[in-house]
Amino acid sequence: MRTIARKHSRLAVRLAVASALVGGLAATTVGVASADTPAYSDNITGWVAQAQSVLAADGDQVPTADAIEARAMTESSDNPLAQNHWDENQALYGGTYGLMQMIQPTFNTWALPGYTDIMNPVDSIIASVRYANYTYGSFMNIAYGTNGY
Repeated sequence: MRTIARKHSRLAVRLAVASALVGGLAATTVGVASADTPAYSDNITGWVAQAQSVLAADGDQVPTADAIEARAMTESSDNPLAQNHWDENQALYGGTYGLMQMIQPTFNTWALPGYTDIMNPVDSIIASVRYANYTYGSFMNIAYGTNGY
């Protein structure tokens, strides 16, 4: 019961932040939504909006949607199921995975509780942004690059 209450509380915070991020317009989400729950679309736009909401609620530096989308296009062509098993990361870490093409150890370090599935695009964005903010000072510093990060 406590876990459900905590999830609903986290969701309420996410909703408020998401509403502020989209200028007070109602966002839409994957799945069934109530008046208190935003519904995010199941595409890059929705994944980014939801990740921005979670990052803001956690107090993280939140990059622009364009920056996140640019990096996702560079990393995986916006494919949340992408896997790379051909470069040096394969031998060292078993490859790179997901929308933001992270290695598992880095993802595990930077994922937030409740957002721990490397193949989930929202979870991938969250961990990626947190890692880049810490490592490079800001996700914006690597967002438009063409090399790995």
